Amino acid sequence: MKLKSVFIALLLAVLLGVDANAIVFGIRYSDIRDQRLPSIIDSGGKGRFGFYAGVAEKNSSFLVGAEYDRYKSERADSLLYFRRMTINVGYRYSLFAADKAKAMNFMPFVALHYFKSYSKVKADSTVMSDTDIAYYKDILNDYGGWVSFGAEYYFAPVFSLGAEAGLRYTRSKSSAYGYQIKFSSYTTFAALLLNYYW
Repeated sequence: MKLKSVFIALLLAVLLGVDANAIVFGIRYSDIRDQRLPSIIDSGGKGRFGFYAGVAEKNSSFLVGAEYDRYKSERADSLLYFRRMTINVGYRYSLFAADKAKAMNFMPFVALHYFKSYSKVKADSTVMSDTDIAYYKDILNDYGGWVSFGAEYYFAPVFSLGAEAGLRYTRSKSSAYGYQIKFSSYTTFAALLLNYYW
C-alpha cells in the first residue's frame, strides 16, 4: 500500500507543479469483459465509460480519470447487480514531436496507468447471504494497472479523436468468509478517446 500511495502522491505533485503547455480533457470508452469467477456468468456487461483530465508538457501528459461500469450477472438462483467506479492516474508519452504531429495531424503514444475500484453489489434474491454479497463486493474492489499503445488524429489543434489497445492487470482479495481469497488476472482491451486541449 505504501508504494501505491507514494506513486499517487508523486503524480499529483507533478500535476500541480508542472509548467503545462496545455490542459487536457478527454472522454473514454473501453470494451472490457471481466470474468471474475467461473460461477459468474456475465449477462449484462456494458464496457467502461469514463473521463479524464490533466496537463500536457511537450511529449508528456499526466492524467487523472474515473470510469464507470455495471453488470448484471447470474449466480445459481440469484441475479447480482454490480456498479463500479474506478479511479485512475496515468502517464501518456507521445512518440512524435508536437510540431510534427500538427503537420501530420497524427500522434501515436504509449501510456501507463494505475487504478483502484470502488463497487456496490445488490442481489435480487433473499437466498444470498450478506457474506456472499460482501465477498462479491470485495473482489470487484480491484486494483492494478494497464499499459497501452494508441494514436490520436487531430481534426483541429484543440480537438482529436483517438484509439488505444492494451493489457490490463487486475488484483483483488476478500476475507468475507473468514479466510483470505486472492485473485489476479490479465485482460486485453480496446478503447475510444475524445480529447480536447486548451
